[in-house]
Amino acid sequence: MKSAPLALLIAIQFLTIAHGQDKPAPTQAAPAAAEKASQPPAPVDYSYAWDQFKHLGTMMWGCRGVQSGASVGRDLCAFAPMVDSQWPDKNISADWKP
Repeated sequence: MKSAPLALLIAIQFLTIAHGQDKPAPTQAAPAAAEKASQPPAPVDYSYAWDQFKHLGTMMWGCRGVQSGASVGRDLCAFAPMVDSQWPDKNISADWKP
């Protein structure tokens, strides 16, 4: 059964070479990849802190990556003290989901 997909792949490769199409046709994804390359890389979180914020009139605790400020799973803050000193304002982070 594994030889059929391999034979099909070889046949397709042979047909593209036989018709003079040595290189694959350009795709629309190439410009998007070039745009992403010019943007700075997203920060990688290596430390996490608790953030207290107000949601629908209730004070809640969430865990955020210190470097990116992005909301992450509460388990990443499990051993951090539940103190809101990193983000003292009570605004919800833009990417928080209940």
